[in-house]
Amino acid sequence: MAGLRRLASRTAAMVLVIGGLVAVTAGPAQGAPPGCSQGRGHYEQAGAYIYAYNYWFCDDGNDIPLAVSIARYLSPGVYEIVAQGSGETTYFCQGTLYNVYRAAGTPDFAILCS
Repeated sequence: MAGLRRLASRTAAMVLVIGGLVAVTAGPAQGAPPGCSQGRGHYEQAGAYIYAYNYWFCDDGNDIPLAVSIARYLSPGVYEIVAQGSGETTYFCQGTLYNVYRAAGTPDFAILCS
């Protein structure tokens, strides 16, 4: 059964790659470092910017930056990464057209930012 599941996920990944879509896969689950909890989210200002962050926030003050990105929706299942970084990143809008984005693993959101 595990072999069949592994084959199915590899086949799905190959189909996504061949189709030109961007796929995000999760590696093995990792627990939080001792005394740390994950914090991620975003802030936005219509027509100005989108700011996203992703960290392990630790009690001892030694916060650990994690990969973070901001992606613009292009079509069903297809997103274009417009900004990425470690810990935090900002995308500065070039205009005020309506668009849908996702950032730092949060649900999609709409904003006047192009």
